[in-house]
Amino acid sequence: MNEDAEMNTGARYRLAEGVAIRPERFGALVYRYDNRRLYFIHSRTAADFVGGLDGAQPLDQAIARFVDRHDLPDATGASLLSTMGKLEKMGLVSAVAVS
Repeated sequence: MNEDAEMNTGARYRLAEGVAIRPERFGALVYRYDNRRLYFIHSRTAADFVGGLDGAQPLDQAIARFVDRHDLPDATGASLLSTMGKLEKMGLVSAVAVS
């Protein structure tokens, strides 16, 4: 089963309520205040992308813009999508309702 199959790339995402991210040299520390768990993102690129999510754009557009703005290889987009799928399953990012 593809881990990314459930990611809605047309949805807008942001860090989930009660989640904080702190950039580190290796990537980032992600903390959930509700269960006091600490998670690691082991990629500085992924950490920068996730830390910049604000729910303003659909995920596919946010990824494309980030990859283009930072002049990254196209394969980076697939990696970011995979990371987002994992973070969503852990409840660290969530879709934003659009009104």
